[in-house]
Amino acid sequence: MREVWPENLPLTARFGVIEYDGRDEETLSESIHLTQQFKQSGLDMLSVSIGFSTPDAAIPWGPALLAPIAERVRREAEIPVASAWGIDEPNTVNQVITDQQMDLVMVGRAHLANPHWPYHAAKTLKIEDPAWVLPAPYAHWLSRYHAPDS
Repeated sequence: MREVWPENLPLTARFGVIEYDGRDEETLSESIHLTQQFKQSGLDMLSVSIGFSTPDAAIPWGPALLAPIAERVRREAEIPVASAWGIDEPNTVNQVITDQQMDLVMVGRAHLANPHWPYHAAKTLKIEDPAWVLPAPYAHWLSRYHAPDS
């Protein structure tokens, strides 16, 4: 890939590293080994996901369900990781980054449901001047807007 992919752009891949099929340790160990090989071939970051190839998987759905898995891949493969599953609340996003379980959180579904999610997250996390997480033209207007009292 690196022969055709520009050096100034990150090379990322999404990979189902676990199945939740009762063979989790074996699957995860193999996935970490493959991730190390991907890294040697030029991969810059791995998006940690679920394989979804087993119909009887017992996936433990819940907030940040892949955070511990991502952290292990990050530590053992020594590569930056991201994930998206069950991570859509600003405090959860902040926690997995603060705890160094992930380097990046993908909030695609949350952002589709609320296009103003970055602003909402900044306000929730009490970021100074939360409007400035948005593009400058929007931030300029929004930081000066005062809604009428209702």
